[in-house]
Amino acid sequence: MTEGGLAHTPLYLFVNGTGAVAFFFALSGFVLTLKFYQQFSASDLAAAIVKRLPRLALPTGLSMIIGAAILLYLPDSYVAAARITGSGWLATFAGVGFSQDFVPGFADAARNSLLVFLWPGHSQYNSNLWTMVFEFYGSLLVFGLVAICSLAPLRRQGAVVAIHLLLVLICVVLHKLNFVPFIAGSLIAFFYCKRPALFQLAPSAVGVLILIMLAGYSTDNETALILAAGATMILLLGVPLLERRLGGTVGLYLGQLSFPLYLVHVLVLVSATSAAYTALAGYALPRWSVLMLCLGLTWVISLTAAIPFMLLERVWVPALNRWTRAFLRFVRMPTEIQLPDAK
Repeated sequence: MTEGGLAHTPLYLFVNGTGAVAFFFALSGFVLTLKFYQQFSASDLAAAIVKRLPRLALPTGLSMIIGAAILLYLPDSYVAAARITGSGWLATFAGVGFSQDFVPGFADAARNSLLVFLWPGHSQYNSNLWTMVFEFYGSLLVFGLVAICSLAPLRRQGAVVAIHLLLVLICVVLHKLNFVPFIAGSLIAFFYCKRPALFQLAPSAVGVLILIMLAGYSTDNETALILAAGATMILLLGVPLLERRLGGTVGLYLGQLSFPLYLVHVLVLVSATSAAYTALAGYALPRWSVLMLCLGLTWVISLTAAIPFMLLERVWVPALNRWTRAFLRFVRMPTEIQLPDAK
């Protein structure tokens, strides 16, 4: 988005993909650590660490196989749409930008489905997956945080805050700001468990948080986006209506839908949407009507394509939980340790 468009206006939050990533990183930090601040369990933490990579890798790998199929069998769809629209993003398979010696293949996609979590630069088959390396290492980071904060000398509130702030400083010095939202989510989870009264927000506090959110999401500045993500998390937890909605059936369904939708929507854009746009452009239709038709089609196909991934999650996650418990019983993990309330 360039100057003169939606950037630097509140409307930019509706198209700010970088802002959405910052929020979901903060949400991951919160969700992954919440139960450990409620009651620390060494065996549960070990299970969370062991299953984190396979938990993400199977659905991610399947999306990359689909990406390989598009590159092998439907390459003309996004190329033709890019030629008509002049979109450099489409022309590079949603911003990937292949090297000259790149040859797509299913075996290469399967290999990259593991490497995409370990090193940057392996998201050629689904450009959205550049975030996976940060999601994986960010998860390990916050798991390490809760383990450190469970140690007896570090259980007090001041020590927990200091540890989080020290990690933020290290990330800033190392220019690894993508990990800061995870740390922010972990700290919010700690206070949500130990100081819930802080989330009983006064109307003035709600107003300030909304302003921070709108201002932050109106830019692509990393620091502003981190502040906006934190403000969004606090609003969702501190506004009773939002907390009830997101904690009920609606929130559960959105949670189940979000990751599958994230995996498929770019693939839909470079295949079905691009093919539809190319076909409709050949008719004497107003450009806005073509765009609206393609927008509706994108949502319908993306939601439909997300359903098999949602069904996979319902089978894969329970099975993985069983296998992880069996593995930890085999290696004889220690019993649970309680984490007392912070003083």
